[in-house]
Amino acid sequence: MKKLASVKSNKKTFRLIGLFFVLLLVAGAVSIHYLFRVNSELKVVLEHEVPITELIAQITVHKLEQTSLFERALRHAEIAVHDRQADSEDARRLEEAKARFSEITVRINEEIATATRMSMDAQQSAQSEEMGAELRRIEALLTSLRQEYADHIARVNELFALFTSRQVEDAERIANEMERLDEDFNQRLEHFLFETEEITRRALSLIGEKEGTAIILLAMIVSIALLFTIAALFLNSIYEMAQKVRTSRHRGDRHSG
Repeated sequence: MKKLASVKSNKKTFRLIGLFFVLLLVAGAVSIHYLFRVNSELKVVLEHEVPITELIAQITVHKLEQTSLFERALRHAEIAVHDRQADSEDARRLEEAKARFSEITVRINEEIATATRMSMDAQQSAQSEEMGAELRRIEALLTSLRQEYADHIARVNELFALFTSRQVEDAERIANEMERLDEDFNQRLEHFLFETEEITRRALSLIGEKEGTAIILLAMIVSIALLFTIAALFLNSIYEMAQKVRTSRHRGDRHSG
């Protein structure tokens, strides 16, 4: 009977240990899944959000360069119109500035299109609704930027056409408006760059917090399960030793009797 009770006790102890090992495996699997999810979010940020931010930074730099070219082209256009003696040289410089301006226009349009495509691809890989919402906002801002930039270039081409046809009064009026609008556009573009940088920074910060939480949770689960297993094994060994002592005493009492 005592042996049967001991076997039952051992089975109960090992069942309990086995249960906690199963719980440990389940908790570990959940934690690892969560870490993989966090890793996926990190990949989205590194492979999409960071490159998008870098592209917007390039767009900002190229747009500022284009603004400088636009102002230079305006000076040459005004001189060419008002000073007939310098007409030939300034007309040549105007065409050079316009050609370089057009090259940058093509580059900026390509960069906007690339950034927009990357934001759409990133939305499909987004692991959370918050990240998806921020990526949709970036896409909406890029779409607005593309349209506003297209309108801006159309106005610049119209202005150059007015100078070429020597409609000086209309050209100078639009030129004054364009300088103000161009400055406003550059400020909005810089604000957009700061906003995307902040979105990327927040995303990286949030991912870091999630990863830290997952690691701490996994460490706590492993520690608790390990401590419980050690305690259960220790208590089981003490119980077995106590059983042996009782059995030994019982036998001694029988022999003495």
